[in-house]
Amino acid sequence: MKQTIEQWRQKWLALPPGDQRALGILGLFLGLMIIVFGLFKPAQSFFEGARTDAESAQELVQWIERQRPQLERVQRASGGQSQGKGTLLQRVTAAANNHQVTIKRFEPEGDRRIRLWVDEARYQDLQPWLNTLLQQRFTIRSVSVDALAEEGMVSARLTLER
Repeated sequence: MKQTIEQWRQKWLALPPGDQRALGILGLFLGLMIIVFGLFKPAQSFFEGARTDAESAQELVQWIERQRPQLERVQRASGGQSQGKGTLLQRVTAAANNHQVTIKRFEPEGDRRIRLWVDEARYQDLQPWLNTLLQQRFTIRSVSVDALAEEGMVSARLTLER
């Protein structure tokens, strides 16, 4: 390595002083170009992109804040029920418990569909439960309701899909 440096030094000293000055200026110019276009410009471009991303994120936050009253109005209108929490079975059974409906048997059919059997439920409890499920964006694929001997009591078989 020392030999290579010494060879370059000898070549430098062999050049006339005008050429040494020109090569020195050219080296300084190339060094500045590397610093400007290799370091400064990419950094400046990165920071400009980050600033643009931050501004668009801030605009999005402001838009969401402007939509908050409307979302709260819709949530109050739906009774404040959370429609996306829990598994399919958890949401169905929670709604059934709220309306005093007892699910005797259930049969999941994948992640989005469930088949249910309800024995001996009051129709006055069953119908609001089904309405709650519809408000929670469930689709009733099939339903079969049979009257029982006791007045106002029914049994039902239904298939729900989310």
